[in-house]
Amino acid sequence: MMGRVVKAGLLAVGLLVAGLPLSSGGGEASAQVVFRHPLDDRPLDVELPEGEAATEAVRRFHETGENLYVGDPEAVAEGKRLYQRFCQACHLPDAAGRIGPNLVDEAFKYPRNGTDVGYFETIHGGAAGAMQAFGNRLGQDEILAVIAYIHSLAE
Repeated sequence: MMGRVVKAGLLAVGLLVAGLPLSSGGGEASAQVVFRHPLDDRPLDVELPEGEAATEAVRRFHETGENLYVGDPEAVAEGKRLYQRFCQACHLPDAAGRIGPNLVDEAFKYPRNGTDVGYFETIHGGAAGAMQAFGNRLGQDEILAVIAYIHSLAE
C-alpha cells in the first residue's frame, strides 16, 4: 500500500503536468503553480504581503508545489507549535478530526487536498464550515511548516 506522502507527491506531479499552466515572466517560460480556492476553484491570491520575506521554501513552493519542509526536523517542530496553537482545537492533537476533518487519512473533501498545494490553498484561503482563512494570520513559510507537521503525523 502506497503511503500518503508518496500518493500526495504523485498527485502533485499529476496536477502540475495535467493542469497547472506554464507562465512566462521576463520572456522566459517557467513552471508556476496556479493556486485555486477550494470552494469554487477561482484563482487564489497568494501574493506575499508587504514585509513578508519570500524564503527559498516559499519561492520553490510557488514554482513547483514542492514543500521543502517535509521531513525537515526544525520545520516540523515549528509546524507542530503552530498546529497546536491554530489547528488542534478543530482537528485534534493527532489530526484525527473533530469539528474539522481528519487530516491523516486518505479521504479528502476537496480533491486537491491530496497534495501540499491543496492543503496550502485550504489553510491560506479557508473552506466550508468553520475553516477560516489563515493567510492573514500565518505567513506562507509558516503554512508550509504546518503542512510538514501534518505529514509527520501521517507517517
